[in-house]
Amino acid sequence: MWDDFALLAGGQRCSTDFTNTNQVLHRDSARFSTGPFVAPRWVLPTVKLLALISPIQPVIASMVSSRPRTYSVEAVVVRASDFAEADRLITLLTPFRGLVRAVARGARKPKSRIGGNVDLLRHINVSLNEGRSLQSVSQVQSVSSLRGLHSGLEKMSTGLYMAELAERFSVEGGSNPPLFNHLVRMLQVLDAEPMHPLMSRWFEIQVLRLNGFTPTITQCVDCGAELKPQGHVFSPERGGIVCPECRAAESDVLLPASLNTVKLLRHIARAQWEAVRPLHTGEDELRQIGRILKEHLHFVLDRNVRSTAFMDEVTRWRSNT
Repeated sequence: MWDDFALLAGGQRCSTDFTNTNQVLHRDSARFSTGPFVAPRWVLPTVKLLALISPIQPVIASMVSSRPRTYSVEAVVVRASDFAEADRLITLLTPFRGLVRAVARGARKPKSRIGGNVDLLRHINVSLNEGRSLQSVSQVQSVSSLRGLHSGLEKMSTGLYMAELAERFSVEGGSNPPLFNHLVRMLQVLDAEPMHPLMSRWFEIQVLRLNGFTPTITQCVDCGAELKPQGHVFSPERGGIVCPECRAAESDVLLPASLNTVKLLRHIARAQWEAVRPLHTGEDELRQIGRILKEHLHFVLDRNVRSTAFMDEVTRWRSNT
């Protein structure tokens, strides 16, 4: 009798007709009693339940397991804030997991081993324990401290702007290795080289290109006509240069784009940084291209990049000293 129960409970006969269970019990009871045997009411539902649960026991065990899963990633700290009494809440940009939010416990303690490696704009290898709501940092190893970014307000403000812009184009769990590599490379350039007026502009237009939002600057965004060598206007709403014939087609805001500005936009959109670095541009072109890319980014993101104001304020202060 008990062999039959074990067979049913083990899930090997899930399709067994359970209406015969009383017959099985009645047959085996004849060995011990001459009278008829009637199984208790709870036997049949219990057997059915055991037969249904047995095949999924390993799945249930894995779901209720309380052991945290640990993994390691390369990351850049793009956001950091104080958390609890001595912890730090950080946002990491990673190449294959997108944004990862984690808590570095005890990072603000004076003798913390990980505190200095989870500051803003650190390039790190980090081991994380997965939690229900937040990851937790277990180990951190510095890949590049990027100490030059902390040597002055101008570099720091530019680095923070680049990190926030990359964060805006990222999501949790979204893989984007080109964007991650672009941010790391430009932070390294910013760390090692002197400030350049086109550094932020080149970073912006490459971020737009990597995410499929490159503005149309080789032809009219409306009619597709080839642009003549003359001054034009740029429409953030339409996403590109507008020829004179199409200017009045819509009532959106139009930004001036001189011939030199259009040429500069085309060049930095397709060139590597090594080819952009030697360029010397006039104040008017820098002002126009800065406004064009700022408004285009605002339309794409539907919000302002908050660190832009800080970076612009530092730039103005630097130019007046």
